[in-house]
Amino acid sequence: MEITEIITFLGNPLTVLTLLPITGALLLMLVHWMADDEKREMLANPIRYVNLGIALLMLLMATLIGLEETFGLAWGEYLYQNCEVGAVSTGSCTLISSIGVSWHVGIDALSFPMVWLTTLLIPITMVVEWEAKKDGPDRAYFHSLILMMEGALIGVFVSLDLFVFYVFWELTLIPMFFLILLWGGSDRRYAAQKFFIYTFTASVFMLAGILVMYFNNDASWVGNITGKSFDFILMETSTNFIASEGLRSVVFLLMLIGFATKMPSVPVHTWLPDAHVEAPTAGSMLLAGVMLKMGAYGFLRLGVTLFPDQVIQFQTLLLVLGMVSLVYGAVVCLGQINLKRMVAYSSVSHMGLIFLGVATLQPLGIAGAIFMMFAHGIISPLLFAVCGSFKHHYHTLEIDSMRGLAHSSPWMSAHMMVGWMGSLGLPLMAGFVAEVAILIAFYMTFGWWVVLPALTLIITAAYYLWSMQRTIFEGGGDVQLPPTMRDEEPRDITWHENTGMLILGALAVIYGIYPDFFGMFEMMSDWASLLVENVIYPPEVNP
Repeated sequence: MEITEIITFLGNPLTVLTLLPITGALLLMLVHWMADDEKREMLANPIRYVNLGIALLMLLMATLIGLEETFGLAWGEYLYQNCEVGAVSTGSCTLISSIGVSWHVGIDALSFPMVWLTTLLIPITMVVEWEAKKDGPDRAYFHSLILMMEGALIGVFVSLDLFVFYVFWELTLIPMFFLILLWGGSDRRYAAQKFFIYTFTASVFMLAGILVMYFNNDASWVGNITGKSFDFILMETSTNFIASEGLRSVVFLLMLIGFATKMPSVPVHTWLPDAHVEAPTAGSMLLAGVMLKMGAYGFLRLGVTLFPDQVIQFQTLLLVLGMVSLVYGAVVCLGQINLKRMVAYSSVSHMGLIFLGVATLQPLGIAGAIFMMFAHGIISPLLFAVCGSFKHHYHTLEIDSMRGLAHSSPWMSAHMMVGWMGSLGLPLMAGFVAEVAILIAFYMTFGWWVVLPALTLIITAAYYLWSMQRTIFEGGGDVQLPPTMRDEEPRDITWHENTGMLILGALAVIYGIYPDFFGMFEMMSDWASLLVENVIYPPEVNP
């Protein structure tokens, strides 16, 4: 890169959002690793505060971007692009010139909600786990790994070069693997290995699809070995993008396998419950809050945008995957006695709703699917934060071991109620908005078959209410403490835990009452309308 390109590179806010957390985390871990034992102990707390400070700065930057674009420009196009399409095609912003890799980042109405959600959840997870991870020789690495996760996640959502997109996609695996392996439960080694093997293997299918797209388009790059480019925008506007219809279908299915495993969707979901049960609270919050959304985001960005004909062709497959995941997740929830495992299977069910929303091929359904990604990204971390505090204070996750939680831990009980109400789709909660939008679009496309997902959602609600009644209210003033408590007195959550849960609970209510807060639902609707009207059903094929 030339000096002017470097200045442009570093001056882009999306570049800062992506690279500063990764660079900062690596430097902080290096400083702690190089210090002697005495200095490590002294540095542990300052490193935690620096990690939190960087995370809060990233949240401020993302919020300012949202405010500027919400009140200034339309969200239908890519904003804050690091280089123009023409510059990419001629090699500007080059990273690997020989194969056509560029630093090309941008943000639109699909990616911004995920970017903002990521920057919001990172400091919240740090605060929730502030006291839980205050001891131990490796405690300084804990928050640094969370910060590294932030940069990798944002990189996935803003990358417009598919080579860079894949690098960040794989990079997210590393900090999550170590979070589970080092700070997870008793079976953490098995869970960490299963998580890594499943998600890495699935990403190989996605990589195969990316390579086929790379070699089968006319997105040229002057002067490189292959004459091709990994740039997404150039592929999207290519006039000769994978000419063979059969090959397009194969690539679409490769993408579907990779992204469905990440969401996850039945039948490639089995890694998720184990990972959630064994992961530390912060790991579960980020895994459910953002990492699962990578799969849905990638499918919408690459699968739907680049292969609209295949979306129509495989509409029935998407419908089946969505319904099976929705029903299976709800039914399995009925038999769970582990609180974390129940919340994990509810995530499988909610991810099924995203496929159902896309399968409708309606702007409202796709907007509802995107809003479900966002709403679930708020509600599910709240539930896992509650699970973590329950485990921390009562030393168990067994639902049947506790009665009268409202009497011994009123704040924990209140947050548990808010989380469960949001997850079951109670009116005036964020989950309700997404579910109603998807069900209305489902009826518009499939008619009275909407009864099936509606009944499934009712089953889920019934089990949540039953579990809540037993755990929180049953027993009245006669509190039944778990045997794991022994002679300990029950305690309510700490102010650190309470702060994080209050923010998430408040947002779940705010977005349930006013879905367009911060312009969220409007930008999602605009993006979905443009997708359906210009990509899935372009004007030339409209009747």
